[in-house]
Amino acid sequence: MTLKMVIAEDEQAFRDGIVSSINWKLYDIEIVGEAEHGRQALDMMLESRADLLLTDIRMPHLNGLDLIRAAKEAGIDFHSILLTGYNEFDYAKEAIKLGVSDYLLKPCMPHDILRVVIDVKKKIDAAEFEGRMLTERDRTWNRSIQLLKNGILSQWIQQPLMPLEERTVAMREVNLALQPEPIVVGRIEIDAMESGNRGMNNRDLELMRYAILNITDETLRPYYNGKLEVFRHGDELLWMANVSSNGGRASDSCEPLQQLKRNLESYLHLSVSFSLSSVQPSVNDARTAYEEACKALESRFYQGKGGIFLYSKLNMKHDGKTSIMDDPYLERVEKELLAHLQVGQYGGAVDAIEAGISYLKQQTVYSRSEIIWRVSGIIMALQRLAQERFPGTIEWQNDLVNWIERIPNMETLDDCSVILQMIVQSIVQTSPHQKQLHRTVQATLELIRAKYDTNLTLELAAKETFVSNSYLSSLFKQELGVNFLDYLHQYRVERAKELLREHFKIYAVAKLVGYGEERHFSSTFKKWTGMTPSQFQKRYAQAVSEGSC
Repeated sequence: MTLKMVIAEDEQAFRDGIVSSINWKLYDIEIVGEAEHGRQALDMMLESRADLLLTDIRMPHLNGLDLIRAAKEAGIDFHSILLTGYNEFDYAKEAIKLGVSDYLLKPCMPHDILRVVIDVKKKIDAAEFEGRMLTERDRTWNRSIQLLKNGILSQWIQQPLMPLEERTVAMREVNLALQPEPIVVGRIEIDAMESGNRGMNNRDLELMRYAILNITDETLRPYYNGKLEVFRHGDELLWMANVSSNGGRASDSCEPLQQLKRNLESYLHLSVSFSLSSVQPSVNDARTAYEEACKALESRFYQGKGGIFLYSKLNMKHDGKTSIMDDPYLERVEKELLAHLQVGQYGGAVDAIEAGISYLKQQTVYSRSEIIWRVSGIIMALQRLAQERFPGTIEWQNDLVNWIERIPNMETLDDCSVILQMIVQSIVQTSPHQKQLHRTVQATLELIRAKYDTNLTLELAAKETFVSNSYLSSLFKQELGVNFLDYLHQYRVERAKELLREHFKIYAVAKLVGYGEERHFSSTFKKWTGMTPSQFQKRYAQAVSEGSC
């Protein structure tokens, strides 16, 4: 490293000789100050935070030893070399106390000065290297300990207590911040990332997860009185913590999780969901607590993203459970949906979808996989209907996203609803209308085309077309098989796709199609296409490069 040095010498000729007779840059040394008295030298030391002070003992205003003492008292970390005469050896004892690195007897030649300065520089470089090595050793040790902790905690949530296993011993050996007391396990699920975090590579995603765990630790540790460990299990982000045997504010309260949610949204711009197990007797029951946390997180599928789900609040309904494929209510809804489409009653079809989704949100006895299987069956029935009534009119491989391919990735019931409504709307758009659209709906469509990039609402559209909000909403759904707001969002998304294909920046596209916040635009785009704007751009670019567009 470059060593910064201040020279304090009241004899100008000698001071100039030290500076000019040696090519200090050649030895990676920078002269950052030349002082003619001690007070001036102290100011230079304070300003430059020099590494080395070469100073005469006898100087005006402040002698060399007082200068060294004052600089150290000011908190400057530096080495010092004294320029001294034979009759000044009385100062030696004081110099030792001040930790002076070396001294030179005056008069001295430039090569003598250089030799001593180089020796001190070597000591400084060696000390810095040793410090770096110690820091790296500590960092490596801390990484190893954290990996060991992570492995132990991951094993505990996967396996029940083994014969002769003493988890308290493992807790002591790796210094886990847990006690053999009642525990809870919590889980964090990333719902969506804002614009600055989309399209991250694997390294960036790992850094994001690391940051999430750090913020989780800092936020929740006070609630659990320090008895908390955050860790990873594959890509899952978890924490395990001790709670008092009689519960407590962190055992089944949403307060700490709400604070954590605010912190992650504020610092990392993330939408997240959380789940929390019930209180289990000890770390020996970590597997049960983990399974409860996972079970609680399944409520996200029914209730939507961004929630806090407690196992203790689950509505456990198992009596008389039947197969979802034989559910009489869903069978009736599916028949109504298909019947409405066959006679062109598109509003009724949308109502049937909404009724079925609402029903499923209350029927948590059905698992996500069962519901997805049932929705897949409905989609296949809709596809058959469309092919029978309007053969060749619907492009099922739609705009780089296939509805069937999207089914396994549906994270919530609302995602299921979106896909079903999009299929219904595609059937509406491709069916040969026997009558013209109602003039109010036609006027509303023209309004959307003209003002989609503004803050257009159902209320404004109703005012422009001289009808009530409720009448326009009902008429719009009846004629087009989609709600006004959903149609507006889909229209904006289609315009956004055109801009994204032209390589516009995502924040600019959001503004151009009527969204004040890029975050709102991105979540809406993903809702209706199954991918983020950046993913759409990448897939389109890839398709172009492969010659498919």
